Amino acid sequence: MNIFTRLQTIDRRVLYLLIALVITVPLLVRPGRHPRVKFNEVRNAYKTISNVPKDKLVIISITWGPGTTAENGPQTEVMMRHLFQRGVKFAVVSWDQAGNELSYEIGKKLEKEMGKKYGVDWVHLGYRVYYPQVVFRGMAQNFQKVMEYDKFHTPLSKLPAVSGVKTSKDIGAVIEITPSGTLELWIAYFNGPYRIPLIYCPTAVMAAEAYPYIDSGQINGMLNGVIGAAQYEALIGMQNAKTDAAATSWALSAAHIFIILLIVVGNLGYLATKRAARGGNGGGR
Repeated sequence: MNIFTRLQTIDRRVLYLLIALVITVPLLVRPGRHPRVKFNEVRNAYKTISNVPKDKLVIISITWGPGTTAENGPQTEVMMRHLFQRGVKFAVVSWDQAGNELSYEIGKKLEKEMGKKYGVDWVHLGYRVYYPQVVFRGMAQNFQKVMEYDKFHTPLSKLPAVSGVKTSKDIGAVIEITPSGTLELWIAYFNGPYRIPLIYCPTAVMAAEAYPYIDSGQINGMLNGVIGAAQYEALIGMQNAKTDAAATSWALSAAHIFIILLIVVGNLGYLATKRAARGGNGGGR
C-alpha cells in the first residue's frame, strides 16, 4: 500500500485538528507582511478618500455587529485611520445596537493613538433606527435637523466636526461597512440622487453583488472583506505593521492553500486506490 492510499484512511478528526492549527498559527504569530497585490476596487477606494476635500464631512455607516467583527472591524479601523491621517472629519452612524459600541471603541482607540479629539476631528452619532427612505433623504436636505445630536446627546451645533454640515453639499463621501444587503438603499436614496461618492466595505461573501455597481460607476471603490482591509492598510503605509487584518489574511490564505493540498492529495489517493484495484482484478484472471 503506497502513501497516497494510506492517506485515504486518515481519521477526519486529524484533518480538523490540522486545519485548526493552520488557521491558529498566523493569528498567534501575527506576521506584519501585507498583500503585495492590491485590487483595483481597493485602489479606487483609496483614491476616492484621498480626494475628499478637507472642508467636507465623511459619513461612516455601520450596520455590522459582533458576528462579523473579524471582517468589518478591520475595515472600519483602516478607513478611520486614513481619514485621521488626512485630517478629514467624519461622523459615524450605527444602524446596529452592538455595532454602535464596537465602532465607538475603534474610534476612541485611534483617537488616542493618533492624537485626535472627539467632537473636533470626529463624532459618533450613536445608534439610529434604520429607515433609509426617510433618514437618507433627510440627511441630504437638512443634516442638523435629522441627526440633531451625537451618541451622548450633545447637540451637533456644539460639535465643531459637524456644526457646519447642513446639506449633501457638505458631505464628501459615504463609507458603508456592512455584512448585509444595504448597498442599493444608499445608491437609491442618497449617493445616486446627490452624486456623493460611495465606498462599499462588505464581508467577502457579499462582495460579488457589488461588481455590477462598480462597473457602472455607482460605487467608487470597495474593500472586499478583511483582504480588502489588509490591502488598504498597505496603501496607507502600514505594509509592515502587525494588524488584525494582516493576521487574518495570512490565516485565510494558509487555510485555502492547505485545503487545496488536501484536495490534490485526496484525488491522488483515489486514483492510486483505483489503479491498485484494477491491478488486482487483472492478476486474478
